Amino acid sequence: MSYKVLNKSSELNYLACEWGKRLLNYLPSIDTDILSKSLASNLRGSKVSAQSFFIGRSKNVNYKACLTITDTQPQVTKTFLANCRYIRTVMDLPKQTELLIQFALLSQVNKWIRALSSEVHMQTSHLSLHEILKDISGISDELFSHATAQLNHYGFLPDTDFLSFEYGAMPKALVRMLLSETITSRETLIAPLLHPSPDASFTLDDFPHVNTALLSQYLTAASKSRQSGASILLYGASGTGKTELSRTLAKYCDRTLYEIRSTALASNFSEDEFNSRFPNKERLRYLALLQSLLTCKADAMLLVDECESLFDCADSQYSKEHLQRFIEQNEIPCIWITNHIQYLEPSFIRRFKLVLDVPTLRPEEIEQITRPYYHGLSVSSSARKMISQTENITPAIVANATHVAHAVNAKRARAEAVIGQVVEASLRATEQWQNKLEYKSELPFDTSYLNIKQSKEYLNEIAFALKHNQPARTLISGPPGTGKTAFAHYLTELHGRKLLRVKCSDILSKWVGESEQKVAELFQRAHDEEQVILLDEVDSLLSSREALTAHHEHQLVNEFLTQIECFTQPLFAATNFSDKLDKAVLRRFDFKLECQYLTSTQVMELYKKLTKVRTLKEAETQRLSSLSNLTPGDFALLARRKKFQPKIQIRDFAINLLADENLRKQKHTSMGFIRP
Repeated sequence: MSYKVLNKSSELNYLACEWGKRLLNYLPSIDTDILSKSLASNLRGSKVSAQSFFIGRSKNVNYKACLTITDTQPQVTKTFLANCRYIRTVMDLPKQTELLIQFALLSQVNKWIRALSSEVHMQTSHLSLHEILKDISGISDELFSHATAQLNHYGFLPDTDFLSFEYGAMPKALVRMLLSETITSRETLIAPLLHPSPDASFTLDDFPHVNTALLSQYLTAASKSRQSGASILLYGASGTGKTELSRTLAKYCDRTLYEIRSTALASNFSEDEFNSRFPNKERLRYLALLQSLLTCKADAMLLVDECESLFDCADSQYSKEHLQRFIEQNEIPCIWITNHIQYLEPSFIRRFKLVLDVPTLRPEEIEQITRPYYHGLSVSSSARKMISQTENITPAIVANATHVAHAVNAKRARAEAVIGQVVEASLRATEQWQNKLEYKSELPFDTSYLNIKQSKEYLNEIAFALKHNQPARTLISGPPGTGKTAFAHYLTELHGRKLLRVKCSDILSKWVGESEQKVAELFQRAHDEEQVILLDEVDSLLSSREALTAHHEHQLVNEFLTQIECFTQPLFAATNFSDKLDKAVLRRFDFKLECQYLTSTQVMELYKKLTKVRTLKEAETQRLSSLSNLTPGDFALLARRKKFQPKIQIRDFAINLLADENLRKQKHTSMGFIRP
């Protein structure tokens, strides 16, 4: 049937007029307040003549005459009535309920019969609309209640009250099918509503950050035993892989995953959500229909992505109880996904059988999951690693970026540039691009130049703690430039951990109480994301309380002490002035490393590396041997100065620069008068 013909016959005017006469027959008199000429014309689908509208010269409307019309689309009427009969059998209702089902479905096709039935209900003092429908159908109170309950269960009624049945609640794709195609099976009935999710691209092993063992075991058991109410809620930040995980779970359980959208596709026609006044109500209607009609399809699983809007509209477009029933009584396993768990009230959350957080992935996990996206782009492993370590990066962003690189046929360096541009643009658009200054050492860190007073075995123990995610607390003190901060960065990068560097400016606030709140939030974030914390220049944050005067300063130190003691991840603290720290702070660290200046041998090794000479002159050896207060940081300064003087040989100014830095660290006695 063509869309043009379907559009003309879409209101079933003949059936609407027949039902209009049935309803109006229950009123003693009908005037224009009940049936206006405009309403009668809309029911007919054509303009009503003035001669046939009134009874003689009275104000009473001759409703039988003006609503008696010829059916201009008998085939559409025949198809609709046949489909009503089939739906009755699907709902397992007796033949007596056929007229009731016909009215319910007709009300969705023709809004004017809905308007007339509301007028009739308001005008009858002795009969309600339900009483009239029961009398027309010739069914008992008990059968009427059962039939309306079934209509509600299958999604044809939003409630068991016909008066709450708004026009347009039924999916438009299903309305079209009722008019254009004779339905002979459940599969035919639900075909316009089915949106099979794309095939899974991963395995459960690709989601190490989620408890996939529990998820897969529960879904397998619930599917096998046909348990009702198998509802799972997955929540977490956008792009962490919740949708892909759902597809992978369906594949693992050998089920077909169908997505519940707010739009439906039918044959060659499409409706987008902007054509629906209430897209969330429409989406809930799809869910109700599929939950009921898919019960015979044992291999189905449903997915409700971005479900927060459904819960946000509860009580404004439908009742909370209506939504809660879907969660608790669904016959088909259903996965609900949200990026905004805060939008869901606790009364909803506790009705899910299983609620799991899908956390942000670690860089090495992102690199592993996104590896297939790079196939054919010839992107280097170092570039993939750098992208996976980008702050706030997600597999979804990498998937989009590599898609663009594939689309423009980029390879190697150009592909890396394109991916970098797309990643940055995506993160900037969501205000997640971190363009802040990061720690960057001028020289590669080398543990052989880290001189500590303690046993070197301490370094092995600290490395073991990071590797096995033990909450070791390490305090590193010593002169500036000895490698305190560099050691923390080196160790976390070596073991693939994220380091959260905390400075005084990240914490201190002019508002009383806000600094403590920032500390609590910082530690909570590091705990949630399994980040290692580095408290840089910790003496500025945790000074001895004996020297503090303000109450809020004491509170800040107390908050830090509490958080450090409860923290579940490795923690580093670096200071140049360990003597200024509170004694209670010192007691809370498992390792206390004291860094020292370089030895003469180390000084000469570094000097030769930077100047690229094999053998030192005797004068150089004597001069360097006398410099006892040098650090790796001084040699990093030398490397930077070399960049600024590219035409001068570094050997010409290196020793003088190092000597100046060494002299600067000497203790100078202050001038004064000698007492007699």
